[in-house]
Amino acid sequence: MRKIFVFVLVALSTWTACSDDKDLGPDIPFVGSYQLPQGKSLADDRIVELFNTYGSYFLYEYTQKDFNWTQVSVGGSANYSYGTILGDPVYAGDWLDVMERIWLDFYPEDFLQKNLPYRILMADSIKQTYTYERPATYYKVYLTTNTLAIAGLNKDIVSLSGAAEKSFKNVLQQEFLKHLINSGALVAPDEFYYVSDYSKKATAGVEARTRGFVPSIDMEESYGSVYDWCTYIVYGTTELSRTDDLRHYLMNMISHAETESNSWETYLTYPLVKKKHDILKKYFLEEYGIDFQKIGNANAKYSE
Repeated sequence: MRKIFVFVLVALSTWTACSDDKDLGPDIPFVGSYQLPQGKSLADDRIVELFNTYGSYFLYEYTQKDFNWTQVSVGGSANYSYGTILGDPVYAGDWLDVMERIWLDFYPEDFLQKNLPYRILMADSIKQTYTYERPATYYKVYLTTNTLAIAGLNKDIVSLSGAAEKSFKNVLQQEFLKHLINSGALVAPDEFYYVSDYSKKATAGVEARTRGFVPSIDMEESYGSVYDWCTYIVYGTTELSRTDDLRHYLMNMISHAETESNSWETYLTYPLVKKKHDILKKYFLEEYGIDFQKIGNANAKYSE
């Protein structure tokens, strides 16, 4: 199958592709609005049903127009660009099975109807290329305003290892969470912010946990590391960021099980961390029908 390369601007989280650069074809021409079914997959009926249910387009054929597309000019300040390779529609059904299992099934239907991105772009792979000699970097997910591009539409989707599916799940859930926070779809209760003192920075480790702060896992999937974000006051302010505090709690909840010794099993031994964790878990379950910790607890089933 011919694979077509489309330039985009932003991507997140490393992914392995089954495509080869020499297979890339020309840029896709701009076209008009979407037509469903797209007619090249046995899963077309499922894709139409997803649109009828959520009002979102799941597309395996799309154009530059569907991204925040910026061509990086030669000689400009940027020395890299991001892009996607179109996937094989033969595997759309398998891809959808995985998406339901690691993503959609964790959220109520009415919530997804309001908050699922308008476009879900089904890609073989997403990558960063450079104007200098360096291998391309591959990614799992690309997020922009109301568009989520997700890799894996290829033969490898049918044989994901437990470790690969767990990593895929974490990255996809994290990017979807960013979409929800950026769009204002999630609002935390005031009581969450009454627990910790935001007026001064914390020392990393025990002091941070004692004061009720959990670490950032923003670099965990890519580099295997976490760090305490609360050691720095927000530039131009005199306090720690309440928004960052909420985001890091939810990111940890969707990415780690309560039984993980290097995460919640340890963090929850600190009274203020447990109090804030329990406030969020109860509130979002009651108000939104979402158990964010259940998403993270699902990781316990994966074998490495």
